[in-house]
Amino acid sequence: MQNQRYPSSNYARILFRHLRLSEDDHRGYFAGTDVTYAELMSLDGTIGRDAFTRIYRNALAISDHADLGLSVGSQLHLSAHGPLGVATYSGPDLRTALILLAKYSQTRTEFFNITLSEHPQGLKVHFAEAFELDDLRVFITESVISGLFAAINFFVGAGQFRGQVHFAYPRPSYGHKYFDHFGEQIKFDCSATEIVFPEAMLATPSLVADPVLHQEAVAMCDQQLKEINAGTDENTASSTQEAVAKLLAENPGRIWTLAEVAAHLHISSRTLIRRLAAEGTKFQTVRDEMAKTQVTRYLTDSSLSVESIGHLMGFSDTSSFRRSFKRWFDETPAQYMAKIRAA
Repeated sequence: MQNQRYPSSNYARILFRHLRLSEDDHRGYFAGTDVTYAELMSLDGTIGRDAFTRIYRNALAISDHADLGLSVGSQLHLSAHGPLGVATYSGPDLRTALILLAKYSQTRTEFFNITLSEHPQGLKVHFAEAFELDDLRVFITESVISGLFAAINFFVGAGQFRGQVHFAYPRPSYGHKYFDHFGEQIKFDCSATEIVFPEAMLATPSLVADPVLHQEAVAMCDQQLKEINAGTDENTASSTQEAVAKLLAENPGRIWTLAEVAAHLHISSRTLIRRLAAEGTKFQTVRDEMAKTQVTRYLTDSSLSVESIGHLMGFSDTSSFRRSFKRWFDETPAQYMAKIRAA
């Protein structure tokens, strides 16, 4: 029997923030589950299928926007997908990114089995429901496909996709909004949910390709997939530094303290400091390096303001983000953004 795999709890956190909920105002977000606010904000890893689908139904009941799936999916920038996101944007081109997304999709979601096949026009990505989605079919499909288009737009630019998108359900009442998200060649009531990429688009290079980072991220994805297939979720990092980096990479959008990381690793803060020192590093150094990797990805998206990037990084105010940014890069966000976007 296939081992059950759970979606990353990070997606529930992003949805929670997208709905503008707070610790004092849950409005039924966790109703019918055993997930708490504290767990959502501190959990590393996953939420069970039943709890996740209930949270999604609660979110739809809370929101007054029928197109919630489209809007929250568009917030799923590549860095929201942990090591898989890093492997995707640090690779050489869009074709490689799609191959990785299909191969390692199990490390991030259990809703679809994603496969690739050659197509007369280029490459076809097929989304098969891993289980019956029922009343959540439209919402989950919209959020997953919108999230994928965040990756596509990273490579080719917003509004530049020229392929075909097929949906295995009728056109919703707000169907006109699909064209803003997915381009002009959209069909509904199809036999399957699929995306066809033109051959010429597949060679589009990544703006931030990094062979070393890419190799490290793919290795992490390999390990996660092995753990899923083996039915285990134990931490197999070979060093304390790798364990800390793995935790931070899998939980973007949160500023972890040393005490929180130590508690997650089931050791004291002093022990964590001592072990990292023995490996020649410090907690602040590891955290800063992971933050720099994440923020570099966001900075390549010209649609994101400094305020938006600070929010995605977990900062409650822009001034705190600017101070941290200056410490990381020795220049202001505006100076760095002008340089990298010009390149």
